[in-house]
Amino acid sequence: MMPEQNPSLRISVVMCTYRGTAHLAEQLDSILRQTRQPAELIVCDDNSGDGTVAILEQFREKAGFPVHVIVNAENLGSTPNFDQALERANGDLIALCDQDDFWFPEKLSRMGAILELDPTLGGVFSDATLIDDRGAPARGSEHNQSAQTLWQLHGFDRSKQEQFKRGGAIDLLLQRDIVTGATLMVRAGLRSCWHPIPASWIHDGWITWMLVLQSRIVPVQETLIGYRLHAQQQLGIGGSSRAERLKQIRDTERKRYARVSNQFEDLRLRVQELSPSNIKLLKALKEKVLFLRQRSLMPRNLVLRVCWILAHLRHYQRYARGWRSLRKDLFLS
Repeated sequence: MMPEQNPSLRISVVMCTYRGTAHLAEQLDSILRQTRQPAELIVCDDNSGDGTVAILEQFREKAGFPVHVIVNAENLGSTPNFDQALERANGDLIALCDQDDFWFPEKLSRMGAILELDPTLGGVFSDATLIDDRGAPARGSEHNQSAQTLWQLHGFDRSKQEQFKRGGAIDLLLQRDIVTGATLMVRAGLRSCWHPIPASWIHDGWITWMLVLQSRIVPVQETLIGYRLHAQQQLGIGGSSRAERLKQIRDTERKRYARVSNQFEDLRLRVQELSPSNIKLLKALKEKVLFLRQRSLMPRNLVLRVCWILAHLRHYQRYARGWRSLRKDLFLS
């Protein structure tokens, strides 16, 4: 299939790499097979020290578009690396790209067309098919084994998709992460909305919030990439016994609550700068931060923990995933 010609807006693909030799070549080839070719590929490698850069250099020789490879002198970490990569893009639109997924051929064409048709949109994001290390269909998680796509895994069903589009994005984002960076295309002219990205945040979560607050972002009801799940992403792997795995999960969750509380405190401070009159959102963010910090310090005694959970039922509905989050916290000791 021949690439589309003369698109209205130029698309930059932005990728960050770090020790990505396992699946990088497959992802790059999927970019090469796009029906609408990008204007450029920007890659910031985070000082991999393996064969990652060699794969990128080989790809640059055969790509029909400019490929810019920047190798960091030292490891920056994911968020600052993506932040600098996004700043280097020269196109009108930016498609974020992970090193270990693969794109379906119509991804750039479909997402670019939506942004071209509606100049009021700041970004679009799609669903994704879950795949394993070999590229075969993967089950979602221990708690949702029937999930075959990212949106199924996140519980982002049709009603929530409509809620998101109708202006309910803030309420949904206060409950859970929805937008995955690998499925996201944004308007480059809005970079000042999200830059610089706070160190506490992962880049895609922060960009999503900034676009929701200062522009518009909508879901595309299609699976446009294969999103790869790795064994190391699954909590609880590696313990020598069930008790040790459970302890790892519990400790990890408590640390995650504390980490995410810091993220939302940074978000609250940014909202205070952007829109100090938005009392409703500022109050909600303050409650979310406090709720997360309290979750990280929940009583280890089961009876006391049950009492605490019952006293915060409203917050589980407003700032978490309801009964699913409540049930998980019951088993944190």
